[in-house]
Amino acid sequence: MNDKINLKLLNDIKLNQELSNFIHENNLEDKDILNNLNLFLKVKESLDKCLNCKGLYMCNQKRIGEKESLEYDGILIKSVEYCSYYLKKKEENNFINSFIYTDIPEILVNLNFDDIELDNEDTKKLFVELNNILDGIRNKGLYIYGDLGVGKTYLSTALANELVKNKRKVSFVKVSSFINEMRRLVSTDTYRFDKLINDLSKADILFLDDIGSESVSSFSRDDVLYPIIEYRNDNNLLTIFTSNLSKNDLLKHYTYDKNDKASSMHAKRFLDRIDILTDDFCLKGENKRRKEYVK
Repeated sequence: MNDKINLKLLNDIKLNQELSNFIHENNLEDKDILNNLNLFLKVKESLDKCLNCKGLYMCNQKRIGEKESLEYDGILIKSVEYCSYYLKKKEENNFINSFIYTDIPEILVNLNFDDIELDNEDTKKLFVELNNILDGIRNKGLYIYGDLGVGKTYLSTALANELVKNKRKVSFVKVSSFINEMRRLVSTDTYRFDKLINDLSKADILFLDDIGSESVSSFSRDDVLYPIIEYRNDNNLLTIFTSNLSKNDLLKHYTYDKNDKASSMHAKRFLDRIDILTDDFCLKGENKRRKEYVK
């Protein structure tokens, strides 16, 4: 009876692809497996939990991303290894931590230039300029503007990722969420507030994504964004803006109180700094997000 049970267990172990590969690679015989049956069964139990897994959110292991395995060097030893989903997540986290500051969504963390589809002439021209930044040929920033969904953030994210891979100190800021964070920090954590201003001011390359989408006030314009942009202007640091607004429309946006001369003056001063830092690039094309939604 025990022989029949052992034979069934032996076959079950061999049906597990990882264990089958391990047995083959180490030239193990049935007697080696039977002599270490409990060890193989414990590892098989762990490996079986990984069957049909589609990500860490489905992990059934005692410790997320870890699975039991075997090593053989004359004797069998149980060890632990990380699954591919864990390793990918760790690599992404390490990459994200290479940014000084980043609002890049998780879905775009691995985006690079090889992923870009050059589907119109404007995209091709902008791609050339972004490549010139990556290669150090272009030292002046860009103000990339255009309609919703034409690819401004997408292309800028790809460049930011490529720059980080090249060990550049990069900050990628979604302006609206950044302003909201700074509003909170100014009354709760002034050290963090000042540090962010300093870090973004001094980054090798700063991306200010979707500028003009945030609610404007003297705080957001004069206390947060202006000191950063002024420092970068004074020190000739490369800055890239994306916006749905042209610079003329952005000027109107930042003149938030149309009847206040001081507001007009501060808005003009603010836009003057952006204008010195950047060349304009109007990106035209279809709304790719709407196109994907229709599909």
